[in-house]
Amino acid sequence: MLTRKTALISGLIGFALLAATGDHSFKVDVSTVPWAPVQPPGMPPGLMGRSLHENPRTKMTTSIVKYPKGFHEPRHYHVTCGHYIYIMKGRLHSPEGDLPAGTFTYAAPNEKHGPYTAVEETEIFFYTDGPFDFHLADK
Repeated sequence: MLTRKTALISGLIGFALLAATGDHSFKVDVSTVPWAPVQPPGMPPGLMGRSLHENPRTKMTTSIVKYPKGFHEPRHYHVTCGHYIYIMKGRLHSPEGDLPAGTFTYAAPNEKHGPYTAVEETEIFFYTDGPFDFHLADK
């Protein structure tokens, strides 16, 4: 039986995957996708990710990202994409307050955001609407 939270996450993943492909429908058994290190230039080591989809035509990406407890993500921005985040489990602390499981955020291109600190191990659903880039806001 699906819980309301599981149904929402399944729906978000399904919607993002369909929106990203535009060419055909598909599904992914996320539990079979291996975790791999994720480290954009300027980001400290420690993030792990499960890449769910990359659209070669639009450069949109969809993934699950895991923050270890205590991970500090610096203030940053993106030029070539905005991104959507749904916090599936855990909690991130931001200057605006804590972002607990169930929180959905959007960061527009060129908008500085963060820093974020993982209060506990945290997993997010991460979707970009263009090619992902990462720029430190404070060097």
